[in-house]
Amino acid sequence: MNKLLMYLMSFILLFTISCDDDSDNIVGGGIIDEPDLIGCEAAPFYDWSDFQFETSLDAGATTWLGFDLDETTLFSINLNQAGFHCAIFQECAGELGSPPPLYSFMSNGNGQEVGIVTEGSYYLEITNTRPGRLDFTFDISLNDIVYGCLNDDALNYDDTANVDDGSCEFNNCSTDWFTINYGDMVLDCNGICAPVDWLGDGWCDDGAYAIYPSEEAYNNYQDCSYNGGENCDQYLTPINLYCSELNFDEGDCEVIDEGCTPGLIEDCNGICAPAGWLGDGFCDDGSYEYNGNPIFFNCEEFNNDEGDCDIMGRTTEQRIFNRIPIGQ
Repeated sequence: MNKLLMYLMSFILLFTISCDDDSDNIVGGGIIDEPDLIGCEAAPFYDWSDFQFETSLDAGATTWLGFDLDETTLFSINLNQAGFHCAIFQECAGELGSPPPLYSFMSNGNGQEVGIVTEGSYYLEITNTRPGRLDFTFDISLNDIVYGCLNDDALNYDDTANVDDGSCEFNNCSTDWFTINYGDMVLDCNGICAPVDWLGDGWCDDGAYAIYPSEEAYNNYQDCSYNGGENCDQYLTPINLYCSELNFDEGDCEVIDEGCTPGLIEDCNGICAPAGWLGDGFCDDGSYEYNGNPIFFNCEEFNNDEGDCDIMGRTTEQRIFNRIPIGQ
């Protein structure tokens, strides 16, 4: 009887406490879990100055990395595979970087100078644009900024500089001497004032022909020649229009094939493309682009993409049959 009475009293007490204290009751299904972070929101942060990264990405897949930088620097990115699109953002907006990106480029399989970044936090998006899963390694190189003139045509060109500061100084090609005696002028391949009408006039100006740079030079040359002096050419200025910037004297000179940058080769159509795409297991028959250009390695010169296109059979540029004459 005593045990029953104690049980009833305990039940009544428990019921009373539960009814009186409603303030702590949870209504609506309990605790809600925080949503998983995705995109730039989930980016792990690293130290720019001491960072190496290695992973794999499926075709079309993206990974995000975050960085904190405590000083302004010039940096380069080293990604050992071509065909990865990289974009650097200063802010993270939702799961995406806040557009537009600070820098955006396609990897070429080698180191690439990207540009200047100032102190702050940054988000790097890396996307595999190739058709299959690829392994890659990635690191960042930091360099001290050296300001100066980067235009090698300028009088004050600085070959030690890596950031142009707008200080370049050029020859004045609008002097009365030039205007009266030669007409309109243009800077030649070496930054020397040259007559515009020498471009595309049928003569290859590769330094074999010269002008008088001033009235003083003209007088000195005439005196030197008249008196049978030696080295009279010192008063002349040779003109060199033989460079790609001037379209090789607008066609007067033979075109020099300057080729592609390191890590790239010309494809079947002469377009620069990553050398690592040859024989990589993917048929480059124009289906994939590099820097906005369709890439073709499916030709005899490249052994049909080193066999990659053989696996897929005929490409769009191959035919089984030629024309058959009727009646023969």
